[in-house]
Amino acid sequence: MIDTCTMFDPATMANTRLRRLYDYWDARRGGRDMPARADIDAVEIGWALGDVSLIDVLPDGDFRWRVDGTNLSAFFGCDMGGRKLSQYPFPEFIEKLRARLLAPVRRREPVFETSMFEHGDYRWNYDTLMLPLAADGRNVDMLIQMIDIGRSGATNDRR
Repeated sequence: MIDTCTMFDPATMANTRLRRLYDYWDARRGGRDMPARADIDAVEIGWALGDVSLIDVLPDGDFRWRVDGTNLSAFFGCDMGGRKLSQYPFPEFIEKLRARLLAPVRRREPVFETSMFEHGDYRWNYDTLMLPLAADGRNVDMLIQMIDIGRSGATNDRR
């Protein structure tokens, strides 16, 4: 897994789908550092739901997927809904994924990444936006993650 993670600057995000989700998140926070889950209306982001996961940040530092987008489940061949990070189907990537999920929790701000995932004969390029949510406006208790596979102009292919 190869990643490019830089300080978040929404003005430089070329991916229009991820930018649209960011703009929605930004509008919903209403002057706070971040919105709460209760501020997010699935109907208003219906256009993105197949590519969105809601991930609980557990008190013990673990993560559990509350919802895993249908497009993501189909693409990766596994529905993470209701599963913890330790149940991720590619165990060799669990610690890397943990570090990625911790970034928006620790920073308390959005994280955007461009990544390449290689597994077996396949290679995928994708963009990921992780948006923190906080019921109390300060402590991250959930993430909205949107993965846009191959829509950033990168190609996905079989080697």
